[in-house]
Amino acid sequence: MKKLLAILLSLTLMASTFTSCGSSDTPTTTPSGSGEETSEPMEISVSYWDIETALSGGENDKVLQTIQDKFNVKFVSKNISWDDYKQKTQGWAASDSLPDIFAIDAIGTANYHDWINGGLIKALPSDLSAYSNLESYLDVGDIQDLKIDDKLYCVPRKTYEDNYWNSIDRVVMYRWDLAQAAGVTTEPTNFDEFRAMVLKIIEADSEGKNIQGLTTTVPALIDGFLFNYSMPASMSDGSGSDFKWSKKDGKYEPLYFSQDMQSTFQLARDMYTEGSIEKDIALAKLQQSYDKFLTGQSAALLAGGGAQGQYNNVARNWQDANGTDFFEDVKFLNLIEGKDGQVNFSIFRTPWSETYISSKVDDAKLAKILEIFDYFISEEGRLLLNYGFEGEDYKITDGEIESLLDIALQEKYPFAAISGLVEWTTSIWNEAVPSAVPDDRYRQEDIKRYGQAVATGDLPEYDMRITYMSTPLKNGFSVRPTDDLLKIMMGSAPVDQMIAELMAEYEDKGLTAMIDEVNAEATKKGF
Repeated sequence: MKKLLAILLSLTLMASTFTSCGSSDTPTTTPSGSGEETSEPMEISVSYWDIETALSGGENDKVLQTIQDKFNVKFVSKNISWDDYKQKTQGWAASDSLPDIFAIDAIGTANYHDWINGGLIKALPSDLSAYSNLESYLDVGDIQDLKIDDKLYCVPRKTYEDNYWNSIDRVVMYRWDLAQAAGVTTEPTNFDEFRAMVLKIIEADSEGKNIQGLTTTVPALIDGFLFNYSMPASMSDGSGSDFKWSKKDGKYEPLYFSQDMQSTFQLARDMYTEGSIEKDIALAKLQQSYDKFLTGQSAALLAGGGAQGQYNNVARNWQDANGTDFFEDVKFLNLIEGKDGQVNFSIFRTPWSETYISSKVDDAKLAKILEIFDYFISEEGRLLLNYGFEGEDYKITDGEIESLLDIALQEKYPFAAISGLVEWTTSIWNEAVPSAVPDDRYRQEDIKRYGQAVATGDLPEYDMRITYMSTPLKNGFSVRPTDDLLKIMMGSAPVDQMIAELMAEYEDKGLTAMIDEVNAEATKKGF
């Protein structure tokens, strides 16, 4: 069905803040038959999640061909997946064979500083006035604070406008139809009610599929849900370096070690033991988990990317698989109360990840890459990558954009999946950017969740300056909440005993010395 997305065109085009990449600055090829030779396209290797699929349309993908022709380039795949992207990128760095462009979440890690100090990644030019869209995009405080010796070594891919939008980053879908069939009459409002609902679904097993408890698309997401019980803002994006710090009694401490770890880890153990969390969750794979939920083998699914992010992965296939509309059978879990009755939600950095340029890129290729980045966040580029072609894929009526597609844009143009190369999921949360999902109910679900987050009040207190700070011990210190959580959740020894052992392990790795070093550096900086 054609869905009217009530998004004002003036907002979609970001008003006059952005300007389209000028044709005078854009290299073009000479039309055939003009008597002049056409220059060969410049090859640019790109590492991006599932870029192999994004480039699979080839000549049949008009979005891909439009951009390649516009800039006289050819994109070359250096494929990564959510399961292997860190290992592959680290391997390329170790062998000095990084792609021209690559995306990863490395800010604050030892890799980040090693790549900079080792000369493996290229700093952006200090003067970006030739790329006005990119210059404006980067001119915000939390990005400028990332500069080292007044140089920025990446393009942080903005995930959200503010941290309340982080509330949509970890969403739980559950089978409301099966819950009702099992006698549940109200949606869960806290962890105990959620557990009870899942167990009732499992016990009833009304479809006879041996349905299991909560699973996840990626095990690294699990702390972003369970930590809301008693450890708000202690969850990690998986990098190991994003742990947040707060000042207590005049001293900065990582939140992860100063909050109520015992209660959350005990909750995880209890849910795992009783089966409201499935036994194989540590082995979860993205597509396998989506398929299990789609086919009725999982009562609930934890995933990333908001409600809109679930459309392509599971929701648009629901009708074919189950004969019903997705929203008839499934609900998204509202923000629920934790241990003390407080509603918490996942909180990460505003830019979750970054896009880097290899130091082997010469000046000509650097200019070309920056032109492409600038285009991706221009008026024209955003419309192309999020809506397709006017008159064919969308039309504008009375200042509003109407999608003409009955399928997701990425299904018609696979290259649209790479729209997040410069700005991550802006189209999910920002109503000024067209959503790639042709059903507006999914965006409205995310907007509702954001409203729930804002209604909770003030955010937990922490100082991101300390998270970004570089000190020798901190650069080499890693905190892996998901690994810790899974180990204790699936363990057999008492939870308090395993937590004591965990803290001893961190101490052996230099926790106290690292904290003292960070505080000394913070004092020097006047924090």
